[in-house]
Amino acid sequence: MLIALSLVVLLGIVALVVDAGALYAERAELQNGSDAAALAIAQNCAAGSCGTPSTTAQSFVNSNAKDNAANVDTPTFPTATSVRVRATTRDAGGAGSLALSFAPLLGFDRETVSATSTAAWGSPAGGPAVLPLAFAPCVFNLSGVRQVIETHGSSGAPTCTSTSPSGATLPGGFSWLAGSTSTTCSVEYSISTWVPSSPGASAPSACSSVLVPSLVGETVLLPVYGDKTGTGSGASYRLTGWAAFKIYGWRFPGNEVNNNTAAGPKCVGSCNGIIGEFVRFASLEEGFTLGGPNLGATVVSLTE
Repeated sequence: MLIALSLVVLLGIVALVVDAGALYAERAELQNGSDAAALAIAQNCAAGSCGTPSTTAQSFVNSNAKDNAANVDTPTFPTATSVRVRATTRDAGGAGSLALSFAPLLGFDRETVSATSTAAWGSPAGGPAVLPLAFAPCVFNLSGVRQVIETHGSSGAPTCTSTSPSGATLPGGFSWLAGSTSTTCSVEYSISTWVPSSPGASAPSACSSVLVPSLVGETVLLPVYGDKTGTGSGASYRLTGWAAFKIYGWRFPGNEVNNNTAAGPKCVGSCNGIIGEFVRFASLEEGFTLGGPNLGATVVSLTE
């Protein structure tokens, strides 16, 4: 009797270790699949067309399953800017549950595992700027034209008139913003906040590791300012939104890439600035919050 009882306990332990481990692994695969599916659908929706959500969901959930098989409920849209995906078990035989190896000895033959993910999209209100730069709204142009956005002090930089009660004139182009350190170029900014400026045409020292040839062709999210106050090292900028900018080149003191060699506009003479175009872009960059104005940049993130 002692041996028989011991065997029951031993089988229970084996069932717990083997079958529970299999269920845990199955759920991890389903969670990865539902996360990927929700993000993919949200990114499609953010780009202007949700496509066929069911097909997208099934494809991403299957590709994250080792046996390339899973069930997916029809994706739902809890809000106008979010999507929810639920994935469940499907074994090789098509059954909607996972066959267990040792648990049947204890009366448990099969088990269904599920995972649910929700992703949302919208215009960013705050987050990490790869480059601590902000530009004036008058240079914002979503027509797809390639342009040079010059820093303050450049002879070709335009002027923008503020909508603030003071009627202050905003220098055109963009300016370096305070916040980067000797080791970190990327910093966190939020709209409606005043950010101190970092005067001078040269990029912060930490940005030399970011302003490298591999950045050409990349799209980054840059903050837009709507008003300024003060001058020089005492200046601050009130951030009002984020826009996506595809970088083709730049020219700063001691750092020039793809400026005179690329086709299109160039930054020459007294110019210091960045070359590229504003684009509509759905980013999966982490760390952004939603709720900003629509300037063509959209952020997609998991909410649960």
